[in-house]
Amino acid sequence: MTSFAYKVKDSEEELVIATTRIETMLGDVAVAVHSKDDRYKHLVGKKLIHPFLKDREIVIITDDILVDMNFGTGAVKITPGHDPKDFEAGVRNNLP
Repeated sequence: MTSFAYKVKDSEEELVIATTRIETMLGDVAVAVHSKDDRYKHLVGKKLIHPFLKDREIVIITDDILVDMNFGTGAVKITPGHDPKDFEAGVRNNLP
C-alpha cells in the first residue's frame, strides 16, 4: 500500500489515504470515511485539494458500505470510473 495526503481546504490539516493503486488518484472525486469513525467525523462535508489538479475539489463523505474503518487509514478514495465498488459508491452518494 502507498500512502499520500490530501490537504483539507482552508485548513492546515491533511487526510492520509492508503491505496494499492495510487495512479487512479487522477480520477478521484471523493474520499469516504465511516460514519462512526471519530477520527474523521469533523471532516465530513469538507473539501480536499487535489495535489496535481488544483482546481479540483474532492468532497469528504460517509459510506458505511464501502469503508472498513479498521483497514488502512479508514479513509477510501473514490474513483467511480475505475472500480465497480467505487462506481456503486458514486451512485449511492450522487458523485460525478
